Amino acid sequence: MFNLNIRKGFPAKARTRVGLDIGRYAVKLLEAQTQGGRSFLTRIGMKKLSDPSRETLVDSVKSLSEELKHSTKDVNISVSGPSTIVRFVSMPKMREDELKGAIKFEAEEHIPFAIEDCVIDYQVLKKDEKDNKIELLLVAAKKAFIMEKLAAVEECGFSVNLIDVDPFAAANSFLSNFSDYDAAKSAAVLNIGANITNVSVIRGGTLCFCRDVAVGGADFTAAVSKSLNIDLKTAEDIKLAPAARLQDVANAAKNTLNSFFDELRLSFSYYENQSGRPIDEVYACGGSSLQAGMESAFVEAFELKLLLWDPLQFFDNSKLTQGAEAAKATSRYFAVAAGLAIR
Repeated sequence: MFNLNIRKGFPAKARTRVGLDIGRYAVKLLEAQTQGGRSFLTRIGMKKLSDPSRETLVDSVKSLSEELKHSTKDVNISVSGPSTIVRFVSMPKMREDELKGAIKFEAEEHIPFAIEDCVIDYQVLKKDEKDNKIELLLVAAKKAFIMEKLAAVEECGFSVNLIDVDPFAAANSFLSNFSDYDAAKSAAVLNIGANITNVSVIRGGTLCFCRDVAVGGADFTAAVSKSLNIDLKTAEDIKLAPAARLQDVANAAKNTLNSFFDELRLSFSYYENQSGRPIDEVYACGGSSLQAGMESAFVEAFELKLLLWDPLQFFDNSKLTQGAEAAKATSRYFAVAAGLAIR
């Protein structure tokens, strides 16, 4: 069901893929053509969701699909959140057929769900010949959660080609944008969504850590709305472009921002304790990565600069139907969709 490959290259044969990222705030669709060492962005679009109902979701995806007129109905999707668990596991080295038989029993030790209620997959990250061990990336998601998402996507008229996990897709996008990233450095990648922030750590072209933090842009918007006694729509606008009200926004979001940073500290500390390596750089994307005051507060809290990155930078835009400016305006939202479309 899953396909967890963390990519380091592009397919040799030309092919078209569509990445469909279904969030709580918006749906994002991106079509790309890949061949050899190049990837062409051909269609891109986003629609905000007025409410979280399935009916609204299906209508929005159908409408977006009709507007973009993409060339294939096969899509790559991803999952995230509390119904999805990711673990990094060490096991004795064994043959592939033995590993397939042993993985269920290993999963029972690491997954806090009933195994019979889960879809499970894994990827071998590293083989340690010296210690005769293998390092695995283990993923489990509740079957009911997966089936519900599949049914919604199929109701939109699509066929699902593969299912990924949000932080893996964002990691693929990051690796494509930073293919020559210093292998000795540890880069933390934050995909700040509406309700969840995906935290990933990449070193040497490999995903070494990932975790979902249950704080996102909607929490900051709610804090601003409550503090300034304004509606959520106005609060969202002021949060991103406060003009003369920057200090008001900073004060309103302070407690939520501190909670967010506390969760990031836990994530960074866990990685550093497990690996014996520091976090060297932190990259952010997602809808709330440009929140007013975020960068300066981050520097003060971590003594590291928060580096904003464009998930679409590596694409060739020469085949883009809407023009490059249309993509650039919303590019920070598309890390997951971009990572899905290059699979």
